[in-house]
Amino acid sequence: SIALWCCFNWTLILSGCFIKINTTGSSDAGVFKSTTRGEEWQQSTIVYGLDEIIDNFNTVDATVMVMDNLDNKAIYYGTTDRGIYYTYNGGAGWQQTLSGRGKINDIAISPKESCIIYVAIGNRVYKTSDCSRNWEYKLIEASPNTSNIINTLAVDPYNSSVVYSGTSGKGLYRSDDSGYSWHVVKYFDGPIVKVMLNPNFENMIYVATSRNGIFKSIDGGENWQEVIGKELPKQYTGMLEYHKLIFDNNYDDGLFFANKYGLFRSFDGGENWNNIELLIKPGVRAIYSIAVNPTNEDEIYYTVSDTFYRSEDGGENWVTRNLPTSRAPKFMLLDPLNPDTLYIGTKRVK
Repeated sequence: SIALWCCFNWTLILSGCFIKINTTGSSDAGVFKSTTRGEEWQQSTIVYGLDEIIDNFNTVDATVMVMDNLDNKAIYYGTTDRGIYYTYNGGAGWQQTLSGRGKINDIAISPKESCIIYVAIGNRVYKTSDCSRNWEYKLIEASPNTSNIINTLAVDPYNSSVVYSGTSGKGLYRSDDSGYSWHVVKYFDGPIVKVMLNPNFENMIYVATSRNGIFKSIDGGENWQEVIGKELPKQYTGMLEYHKLIFDNNYDDGLFFANKYGLFRSFDGGENWNNIELLIKPGVRAIYSIAVNPTNEDEIYYTVSDTFYRSEDGGENWVTRNLPTSRAPKFMLLDPLNPDTLYIGTKRVK
């Protein structure tokens, strides 16, 4: 049977403001979409096949959620055991692929070709060149230890044949032939949880570790430097512990870094960091997701387990809104062409 859903409008009062929230009751997982900068949310989890509803993933937690940089309507939602749900119409309808292969650890879309997508499952990489219709197994295991999983993938924006993978076993790997063969770039001091390639500078790579900070290379991985110096972690306890890292596209090498202490912003690739004052006390609550308007540097968003925060003045002041789900908003995407539109992907957190 198919679980259809309907929305109920709740009106809440918070800080003198009326807030309208859409909720779907107990089946409150999946994707929620707002076209009002977080004031109202609509659940988006219907799966279609041949113009009819065939499924609904409103009980399915996310492991990763990404948007295609070339297509703001294309979104991919990875899961633990149901593969990937994807939409090409901004969430109006979804389809499913890679079901039954295992937990989706990461999804990387070629910055030059929307239909070339890499997916990390366990210690393997799958690739499609036809927009998820067919998949190839690409990576011969990077380690004989099957507990060494691939946490993160990134495709070079200057050469889509170059792919990087970061593993729980601390290794950064590179493929120069679209995933057919791989070699070690560097082993770091902790598990790698994020790899990012700056589209504005060729050969600029960022690697974030789980608890040992962020590292940067400007020569394709030949040399590396620590992005966060020795003094800042002394002042901001927990700053090296990763929660989320994104580019700030208002600047050529801008960064937002959420960590155990709080939220930090750099306008210059990590040379300098500004601590953004939040409404929550430092180190008390985990920041799950962050976003920034690429056309307005003062418009910043972040979420914790049950609350959505928006600032319109660069973090000087914050508006708080309840979320339309009892699950944690682990992922947040902002539509770069329609900045009022936001998506969150949810996950139950113990």
